[in-house]
Amino acid sequence: MLSRRHLRIRVMQALYAYYQSDNKDMLQTEQELLRGTNKIYELYLLTMQMILELANQEEMYYADQPASAVTGIKKSVERKLGDNLFVQWLSTNSTFKKLTKDNKISWQNEMDAVKKSFFQIRQSDQYKAYCAKADSSIKEDIDFITWIFAEVFTRQEFVFSTLEEKSIYWAESIELIQGMITKTLEGSKSKGEFKLLSLFKDEEDDVRFMRELVKKTIQDDEYLTQIIGEKTKNWEADRIAMVDIILMKMALSEMLHQTSIPVKVSINEYIDISKDYSTPNSKSFINGVIDKLAVELKSQGKIVKIGRGLME
Repeated sequence: MLSRRHLRIRVMQALYAYYQSDNKDMLQTEQELLRGTNKIYELYLLTMQMILELANQEEMYYADQPASAVTGIKKSVERKLGDNLFVQWLSTNSTFKKLTKDNKISWQNEMDAVKKSFFQIRQSDQYKAYCAKADSSIKEDIDFITWIFAEVFTRQEFVFSTLEEKSIYWAESIELIQGMITKTLEGSKSKGEFKLLSLFKDEEDDVRFMRELVKKTIQDDEYLTQIIGEKTKNWEADRIAMVDIILMKMALSEMLHQTSIPVKVSINEYIDISKDYSTPNSKSFINGVIDKLAVELKSQGKIVKIGRGLME
């Protein structure tokens, strides 16, 4: 599920592409922002679909095993991936089936990666230990699936590379998707009941937040450039990172137009994002500029907050 921090990062990325483009099309930027955000959810579905593909590979593997010349019995194991509670739930979940169908989620064009992945898992001590048990607890089932997700999507480089080629959003979204998978699994440790996550906490509100933030930042660009420039006169333009400029513009736009978000929250959020996406000095630089501008804009009556505990 996307947090407000994730929404801000998605807007930052969309604005970066906008400012780098020769074709400054605000509508196209907005559409790409929403399309790219929805692609993150498709990757969440795709990672879970991989588990079903691995279970299918397992079934085919044991079906192809030759019978013993002595006993006439095929090689078998006590427990299979297909017996796992999560796999059984996922394979019978009508919502998941509909979502994968509607979003055209498939590994059919990447079956080599699926087969190679199953081969590596089958050789592991974790898989052998799990298959040697006649039964397993809910916790053991979930822990095993958690291990598979980590093994496949963070340690198997060929799977990571395949997904990078399949989606430009994979590398930047992996941590978010891992968090979504963890929540999907861990919420069920006591009861064995699983629930698919939604992409948004409140889709209407979150989409409105992103659309308004990207739109207002672009519409106010000339004004935001001016007031930021007044506070950075001693800095050469080419010494200020593009990401820093975008984050400052977004922070100011949010302060000016998002009346229900406290100024301090906006400042802290963008400073925090700068730690991961900009230079080591960005944190103090952004803080110094937007903190001074926030004070001035409030004194001019341009920042108005509405709501309990927000009126200053």
